[in-house]
Amino acid sequence: MPWRVRKVLVRVRDACDWRIRELLGDALIDRTIVRIAQRWRPFLKKPVFIGITGSAGKTTTKELLVAILSSNGKGSGNPASLNVLPEVGKTILRVLPSHDFCVAELSEDQPDAMRAQLALLQPSIGIVTVVGYDHLSKYESRDAIATEMAKLIAYLPAKGTAVLNADDELVASMAAHCVAKVITYGVTASADLRAEDVSAVWPDRLKMNLVYGDECAPARTQLCGTHWISSVLGAVGGGLAAGLSLKECATAIASVAPFDGRMQPITTHDGVTFIRDDFKAPLWAIDTCLEFMKAARARRKIVVIGELSDMGSQSKGVQYARVALLAQQVADVTVFVGPSASSVLKAKGPDIKNVLRVFGNVRDAAEYVNTMAREGDLVLLKGTNKQDHLLRILLARENDVACWRNDCKRDTFCDLCPDRTKPSGAPSLFQLHTNGMAAPQFQPTVQWDLDSNEQVVVGLGNADARYIGTPHNIGHELVEKLAASLGLNWVATPEAWIARGSSKGQQVCLIKVRTAINLTGSGLKFLSEKMAFTHEQCILVYDDLDTPIGAVRTRLNGSAGGHRGVASILEAFQTDAFRRVKVGVGSKVARSNPVEYVLTAFDAENRTATDLALVAAQVHVLKLVDNRAKAR
Repeated sequence: MPWRVRKVLVRVRDACDWRIRELLGDALIDRTIVRIAQRWRPFLKKPVFIGITGSAGKTTTKELLVAILSSNGKGSGNPASLNVLPEVGKTILRVLPSHDFCVAELSEDQPDAMRAQLALLQPSIGIVTVVGYDHLSKYESRDAIATEMAKLIAYLPAKGTAVLNADDELVASMAAHCVAKVITYGVTASADLRAEDVSAVWPDRLKMNLVYGDECAPARTQLCGTHWISSVLGAVGGGLAAGLSLKECATAIASVAPFDGRMQPITTHDGVTFIRDDFKAPLWAIDTCLEFMKAARARRKIVVIGELSDMGSQSKGVQYARVALLAQQVADVTVFVGPSASSVLKAKGPDIKNVLRVFGNVRDAAEYVNTMAREGDLVLLKGTNKQDHLLRILLARENDVACWRNDCKRDTFCDLCPDRTKPSGAPSLFQLHTNGMAAPQFQPTVQWDLDSNEQVVVGLGNADARYIGTPHNIGHELVEKLAASLGLNWVATPEAWIARGSSKGQQVCLIKVRTAINLTGSGLKFLSEKMAFTHEQCILVYDDLDTPIGAVRTRLNGSAGGHRGVASILEAFQTDAFRRVKVGVGSKVARSNPVEYVLTAFDAENRTATDLALVAAQVHVLKLVDNRAKAR
């Protein structure tokens, strides 16, 4: 009977690709896997079942432990970082009655997630790595996260073993609620299993002396960085709990390569080494990566940071700016990528010599990094794979990627994705700026080189006539009304509509760039170079969903605030020091479907309020013009 049950289960498991899931539904298949695993688990008497949990280091601990146990027996562990309940079921289904062990990561991604996983796995050995801030939004505090993890230790039988990180106070305290034997580990002198004489300065890998009771064994690993000490010791502790000697554990871990996307070094054909730490990027774990880069020995250090997660209660802008300041103290070049990237420009101080660049998408970042990186450079890729897929920067250097989608939500790393060589995504801003713009055909009767005192008012909007009268074209409307009030005429060029004149003796240039609003940056940068003006001369006018309809606000600098058109300008000029006038278009309707709202014409009521706001906005713009003139 058990063999027939397992045969059916294996067939179900192996057939559960996306086609079957699409037909039957994920929930049904997942429930089926769990139920069959529950039937199979009682027949597995011989294998030792080991559960691993923690906010960080679970996968590497698991890989190290599987290698240790495999040196003296047969068994399996969960693949990659697949650790939710159905994946625990699949892991159990890979185990045979003749196997010696089964190692499974257990997820604490939400309150009470551990209960069903423990009932299914029934571990006799439990390992806890560290309590961080992952999934903090679903818990009240770090203490609450620790309470969930502690369920693993409380579940263990009296004849079992708990392996606990003595360097983490919350993990160490779990011993008080444990009836099993406890092995503590860490660098603290009170730990049962200790790491001494630790070193890991790149290009050297992590090495240490392991001490357990009267035993001592040197351990060399292939891991990058001292922050893997906890994973190494946790795995060795698991090996000791399973009956292996300290020497056997130390010998086995030397063969384990860094896991994909977790401080994984890859050197390209032209001698640039990338450190891939692009699986996830919780804010609380950034410091350890930067410490690694600070200590590293390399010709030049480049840090690329994508989307950060588990940000806590502080605003994104504040958190990103803090990380940017830290990174600039460590790296020669710091690159931020993603929708929040422009928020770090405020951290670009004049006294900081190191380079800070921001890009809204990975394609532009890849263009930049791969153009400037040279042999001997060390490049850290720190991102969240499901959100930004930073691996594409490395793949592009090896000419192995053509997909530049910004909306891909796949968990799969891009090197395993069959779609990576299929062209997808918009052209990069780099391409638009360097060779995508039409050759200038300015009117020969007009002098287009602007005086350094002339001020440039840029109205953001879409060039297509069908968007006239929509919230997203407020910028165009404003400069049009301003031109009419000043008696200026528009001149059309392939790149923009331009009107020049004066206000109270101050020269002004009004511009409507002829691109989609989200690509305004490339067009404006092109014009700035051809017409010889700088960002300091510019005033941006545009719609703002965060400001109520009828209200007008002025800012002298700052992030894009979610406006992709503004973000493209900040990225193109690599500064947030743009004066701006924001016309409010926010409403309850906008919150439900903002994309459709900003591209739909105002109704009569909102049109009246907007017309009044445009009158007020003109006053704001002319005041900024007047203030700059007086300042000179």
